[in-house]
Amino acid sequence: MRTASLVAEAQPTVAERSASSARIVAIDALRGVALILMALDHSAFFVGASLQAESYGGQPVVLQSPAYWLSGLLTNLASPIFFFLGGYSLALYAAAQARRGQPPQATTRFMLIRALVILALDLTICAWFWSGATPYVHVLTSIAAAMIILAGLRHFLTPRQIGIVAIITLLIHQAWIGWMANDLAANAPQPFWQAFWLTYSYDTNPAIGFAVLGWGPLLWLGYALGHWQEHPALRQPQSWVQIGFGLLILWLVLRLSSGFGDLGAVAAIGGTPAHWLIMSKAPPSLSYFAFNLGIAALILAWAYATSNLFTTGWLRWLPMVGQVSLFFYVTHIIIYHLVALIMNQLPLSGPRIIWGYSAWLIGLAVLVPLGYWYRRQRKRYPRVLSYL
Repeated sequence: MRTASLVAEAQPTVAERSASSARIVAIDALRGVALILMALDHSAFFVGASLQAESYGGQPVVLQSPAYWLSGLLTNLASPIFFFLGGYSLALYAAAQARRGQPPQATTRFMLIRALVILALDLTICAWFWSGATPYVHVLTSIAAAMIILAGLRHFLTPRQIGIVAIITLLIHQAWIGWMANDLAANAPQPFWQAFWLTYSYDTNPAIGFAVLGWGPLLWLGYALGHWQEHPALRQPQSWVQIGFGLLILWLVLRLSSGFGDLGAVAAIGGTPAHWLIMSKAPPSLSYFAFNLGIAALILAWAYATSNLFTTGWLRWLPMVGQVSLFFYVTHIIIYHLVALIMNQLPLSGPRIIWGYSAWLIGLAVLVPLGYWYRRQRKRYPRVLSYL
């Protein structure tokens, strides 16, 4: 049985009650959480409500009222989950192909074509409908680049070795951006390829938000861990609770040290108690990853423990969102762009965050039925839509 994801979307039967099915539903539900939170972040941004709860290059952050930055803490969960589960589901796809007797080259070919499709969508539809002031290389481009690298690595390394490469890359990247911290804090101009691979820049054309060597290792780690999915420990909620609290302890250690792995000390970015929760997203710090993936692991534990909510309960729509993740991602940019165009023509009054949440709910009312429709189409035309 396969899981659906940004990288490899399949058709799990939620009516099945086996442990395997519950396992897949839990993963899809977590991916669904990431997507609806990403939708909240973008819908708010499109109508002019900044939910910033992160730093860029360790620079100071002026927080708005708690409603804004607490919402930002929620939306910060989206991207780390998105990258990690992209690799996790790739591993499940590769295992399913191997069970069907497909050669490794067939899986590699799928990954490369899929990466090119993702890249094309990001540079065309997503770029056209993005409501920012400048062209933007977003999440999908970084994921596509990380997938292409992974497609090569898997022919030379075992999953365990790929996991080691991912960890080493994360550590080297943290050391590198630590060495560049002063330039980043000063917002010094950067060449495009430096921003693309290592840092970030909103001054390049197009702008770069997700450095490949900063975020890509999360996808590779997910791929390595996904090969252990059949291990009984990964099917137990308590295992994910332990992983979650372990990551949160790591976050606290890194945050207290304010050194390696924690770009931007609390005093430097704001100094208030709330700024303990504000970390560098671009380039990403280890503390940022540990905090958000720690919470994600606790959410996954809850999804395992309450799987009936996602199969027959009131949250059964959430795994569907995770199963059509690429479609949802691309479509949500179009829908929220159009919603924002309409709302921005109205005489809106009051806090912008209210209109951000309103736009989000309006968009979900359209996106969820569209997701069900697309899932039916993919079942009807699996060969045509397998890369979407």
